[in-house]
Amino acid sequence: MVQVNSRSMDAKILKVILEKYPVDDLEVVEATGLSRSEVERHLKGMEARGWILLERLPGKTYIRMKRFDFTFLGRDETQRKAVKHKSKDKKKRKKKHLLLKNEHDDEMMYA
Repeated sequence: MVQVNSRSMDAKILKVILEKYPVDDLEVVEATGLSRSEVERHLKGMEARGWILLERLPGKTYIRMKRFDFTFLGRDETQRKAVKHKSKDKKKRKKKHLLLKNEHDDEMMYA
């Protein structure tokens, strides 16, 4: 089992390859937003590690997976989202509570 840091560029490229398999290098470039030379550099590193096999043709490089047992370590995108607190709603509720409290404090009760 291969463990990959989920924040690395290799992980981003691997996720694109796994989602769109079979794929070529131009599709990876479009999906990641990296330059073609950057993608090729990362793909060569993955090929050297034995994760993928590159089939070079004129104008395109097809990517074949040699392994499918990848584990992505680290936080996922959904885990890093900040929690949004609605401070406006709290202020409104506090004002409403104070107004209601003040209305009833001045009244006297008669029996």
